[in-house]
Order: sequence, then C-alpha cells, then structure tokens
Amino acid sequence: MTQTTGFLRRHSLVLGIILMYLLTWPVDLANSGVLPFRVPFALYVTLGYGFVFASLIMTWLTLGKAAVIGLLKRFLIWRVGVKWFLLALFLFPVLQVSAVLINAAFTRTPVDFGAVFAHKIFGASAALPLFVLPFLLFDAITNGEEIGWRGYVLPRLQAKHSALVSSLIVGAIWGFWHLPKYLAPGNTSPFGWFMVKVTVEAILYTWLYNNTKGSLLLTTLFHAAGNTGGAFLPIASTIAGTNLNTLLIQIALELLVAVAVTVSAGSAALSRTERKQVQE
Repeated sequence: MTQTTGFLRRHSLVLGIILMYLLTWPVDLANSGVLPFRVPFALYVTLGYGFVFASLIMTWLTLGKAAVIGLLKRFLIWRVGVKWFLLALFLFPVLQVSAVLINAAFTRTPVDFGAVFAHKIFGASAALPLFVLPFLLFDAITNGEEIGWRGYVLPRLQAKHSALVSSLIVGAIWGFWHLPKYLAPGNTSPFGWFMVKVTVEAILYTWLYNNTKGSLLLTTLFHAAGNTGGAFLPIASTIAGTNLNTLLIQIALELLVAVAVTVSAGSAALSRTERKQVQE
C-alpha cells in the first residue's frame, strides 16, 4: 500500500464528504442565485449523481475495484420482506398526510392543494394524481444521494459508533448539505427546523438500511417517497416556502416514530435481528 493510499484510507470519511460537497454545491449555489451563473436544468436534476461519482471514486481509490462492485450491488438487494418495501414507500407519505390533516383539524382550515410544489413542475391545471408515480420513479432514478449518505458515509461511521450516534452525525452533515437551497432569493423556509427534521429522519433511514442488510434500493425508494410527498402535499418545501405548523407536526410525528424505533430496536444497531452495516 502506497503512502497516498494509506492517507486516503485513514481519512476516507472526511475526504469523501468533502468530495460530495465539491461535486454538488457549485451547481446548487449557482441555481440558488448565489453564484453569478446558472446551470442547465438537465444538469441540475442530476445533481445527486455527484454523490455517485464521489462514493465510487473514493471507494475505488481506498478499497479497490471489488469494493466498488460491492457498493453498486447494494442497489440489487431486494429480497428483504414485503413489510420493508411497504415501509419504504408509505411511511413518510402517511406521516406527511397525517400532519396535513392534523393541521387542518386544529386550524379548522380546509386542505389547500393549490400551492403545492408539484403545480410549479407540471402546471397549475395539471391533474396531479396522474403524476405521482412518474415523479416517484424519476426521483428515484435521478437522486443519487443514498449511495453517498447511506452507502458511503453511514457504514464508515457505524464502524466506530452506535447506529443511533452515526445517524445523528449523518443527519447533521446531510441537513447542512441542503443549505444552498435556503440561500435562494425569496426562500423563507426555516433552515433550523429543516435540520431537526433531517436529523430525525436519518434515524429512520439507518433503521431501514440496517434491517435490509444495507439495501440502497430500499433507502432510495424511501427517499423518493418522502420527496414525492413533499412535492404533492401542502407541507414545508425548501423551494416553495413553508407551512410552519404542518412542518412542526410532521417533525413531531417523525420524532415519535424514531423514538419508538430506537426503543424497540436498540440504539446499538437499530435492529434486533440484523447487524449494523459497517465498512471494514
């Protein structure tokens, strides 16, 4: 092993995170209006592929070709039980719908779908239910975040820390990565509450990841389902402004689930039946 390889291995976690930021933030900052140029929309929607490149490059440099193949094979882990697919596809949407309905009941205000972010994508007169599945699939294909956060970062953290502590660290790094979106002119969404939300959600992602033997397919569907709910429901959005009451209710519901998961599954691995996924 050369000195360079040894250095990269010792600092693979930090260097990998830095590379993820370097391959994605310039595009996000540009389209947020912070930098004096913009990138084509076709490039922006594939922003998440920066995580793919960073994870594969760092894995190849530090662990070799076999480890790269092993990382990619995590997208093929699908024999995990129907319940995990149902959780991946419906947990976030159920919590989001519940938050919307609870807020409507407390404020005695009818649910208004007129300002949801999906209308900005598909048009004000679009029949939104027809676009839910295409949006979910498109998000799953173009959003490469999961190979970074769960495929690369989480296993390296879990090699040294409990699953719960690792989740909280990933949540903080993952949440801060979204900062450029909050720097966009006219965005009044509360970044602090978003950080809390993402950190709580990171616990649920780790729970899913460890219990499905490290399936990036399931965490990608989990991510896409949450994004789909955020686009089609009148809840807080990093782009479309915010309904703070609904956001706080959603955070409270997710926190309740995260606490229940931690208590039932244990903080060490967030699983009673599977070992936590670590990078050896």
